[in-house]
Amino acid sequence: MNHYFEYNPELELKYHTINVNLDDVKFDLTTTNNVFSFRKIDTGTKILLETLSNLKLNNKVLDLGCGYGVVSIYLKLKFPNLNLYASDVNEWCVTLTKNNAKKLNLDINVIHSDSFTNINEIFDFIVFNPPISVGKDKIYSMYQEAYEHLNSHGHFYIVIRKDKGALSHMKYLSSLYQKVEIINKEKGYFVILAIKE
Repeated sequence: MNHYFEYNPELELKYHTINVNLDDVKFDLTTTNNVFSFRKIDTGTKILLETLSNLKLNNKVLDLGCGYGVVSIYLKLKFPNLNLYASDVNEWCVTLTKNNAKKLNLDINVIHSDSFTNINEIFDFIVFNPPISVGKDKIYSMYQEAYEHLNSHGHFYIVIRKDKGALSHMKYLSSLYQKVEIINKEKGYFVILAIKE
């Protein structure tokens, strides 16, 4: 069984267009049937973006596991001065994000990387909607690597459903990060902020 984050060159692609309208930021994205939530923005990502829209992000930001680019593209349109990076393990996602950013004339550094394997940068903010199906061991290792790729006082934002282990994820994050808190709760999802001090 293939997962949406796995590259399958033999899959017949079906293209789809998503119309995004969040907080007066409007844009269209091209998706394909081999990526996560290709027909519409998933609820967790939407809640995460609504939360981030009220914050003051600046400097260098990574959209970890970018999918087709909705988070990084939204953030670049909302905060044009961001030095924005996007990464994904799936080559199709990397291509989609690059093409979607190009259509909107956005300067986003898109990287093909399994977690942080091909990422050498240090960031002020990392944003992540973890793929729960890969298991806690993989996700927790990504939390550890995110910590190592944050500046001092760097912020790590994740969104996760309460019934998918949000509280246990918070407990693990608290073993790494100096401050961990829930900054939004909506529709069973928690947006969690972990700060490296």
